[in-house]
Amino acid sequence: MPKSTKKPAAKAVKKASPKSKPKAPAKKKTSARTAATARTAPRRTAAKPQPAATATITIEAISLKAYYLAERRRHLGIPGDPQSDWLEAERILRQP
Repeated sequence: MPKSTKKPAAKAVKKASPKSKPKAPAKKKTSARTAATARTAPRRTAAKPQPAATATITIEAISLKAYYLAERRRHLGIPGDPQSDWLEAERILRQP
């Protein structure tokens, strides 16, 4: 007897039931007085001026900035020297 050329039927995969969604917590009931106060914005006082933060500029930061300025200057063919690059880097880093 010849064998059947039919492929065996794929087994049905039973899907797992979806997990139930967690319920949201119940809202707290507030009294009318609390709800009314929540709607009004609190009064603001004038903002106190903050002292200016003094950033410490390190020699490493200046030298790195001067290096990038020098590379840009050389790439564009602008004349200059390392001292002018250093002074420009200091000026840029000290700006607020």
